[in-house]
Amino acid sequence: MSLMRHLILTLAISALPCLSSGETAASPASASVGKTLSTGLSGFGFPLVEADLLTGTAGVFASVTDGSGSPRLSLPVSAATTPADVLVAGRPYYLEVTAGQLEGERFEIDVATTLTLVAGRVALDLTSPRSSLAAVSSASLNSCTVVIRPHLTLAKIQGMFSPALVGNNNAALADSVLVFGGSGFTTYFLRSDNLVWRRAGSTTDFSGMVIAPEEGVLIQLRSGGKVMTHAGAPRMNDFRLNIKSGFMPACTGFAVDMSPLQFGAVTNAGPAPANDWVGNNAQAAADGIQVFDPAKGSFTGYYLRADGVSWRTAGSTTVLTGVSLLRPDTFFLVKRANPNPAHLILRPY
Repeated sequence: MSLMRHLILTLAISALPCLSSGETAASPASASVGKTLSTGLSGFGFPLVEADLLTGTAGVFASVTDGSGSPRLSLPVSAATTPADVLVAGRPYYLEVTAGQLEGERFEIDVATTLTLVAGRVALDLTSPRSSLAAVSSASLNSCTVVIRPHLTLAKIQGMFSPALVGNNNAALADSVLVFGGSGFTTYFLRSDNLVWRRAGSTTDFSGMVIAPEEGVLIQLRSGGKVMTHAGAPRMNDFRLNIKSGFMPACTGFAVDMSPLQFGAVTNAGPAPANDWVGNNAQAAADGIQVFDPAKGSFTGYYLRADGVSWRTAGSTTVLTGVSLLRPDTFFLVKRANPNPAHLILRPY
């Protein structure tokens, strides 16, 4: 059984305890990733996760009808704490599978619908581009361990800087964040009230705009150098990327430096040929990774050779397959000929 739009899962849920200093438990310890940014452009990948609001076990779901017209799923309740107890209307959240058959998958939570449901159910929006699967079966979700986490937003990114970002009603003078999409980068700038985020030509406030776990950003500092600190917890499960053809922003999902090999950027590593990496000794015809270099103010390109394993950069014969090119405090783009909707990055620790 699989459904293509919204899902409602009833979870065996319990609130996560707070960890005292020195305590070791199944819950990940707190961590932070810091970086000193100079005036100009820099990149960042946000490798840590916010504290899990709820954790539980998904069971076998069944289709239900609640009059909304959207397909949903329902499971028995086995704990008093429910998603509705921790979700706040108007704020974005996602559910991540941390263990089981679907480890690493992420699903967008339909908060408004969840808040109307009976205790213990959560509605998942599989039509959202931030959901890593567009359909799911009851057998694959059954017994998976899942968590509910808040999304990262532009407002939260703003709070990571010391000294604070400085806004301006003139976009060319304001500290800004650049987000990559299908048509290139879109710039979001902080207004002079230091609260509202705008996009050129729009009067919409984008401070609540989500930066998904799989995408980094470029940061444009015009008000001077700053220290950026991303606090959270290390991800303790594998990480799913829905790789598209063409250029797309990507992250490793982990707060450690990783190589193209650890990222799974080699051919014959498991995907069907139609979803595999494409190597070529001509860089323009090969799949590649472009890492932003703040010192140059531009990208350094790396490409996969025809053997499907060796990674090089232009003008060099050095093999970089095992070199840690992908850092959590950088921004990089993946260039692919083939999509791979099931790309999985294994937990490196």
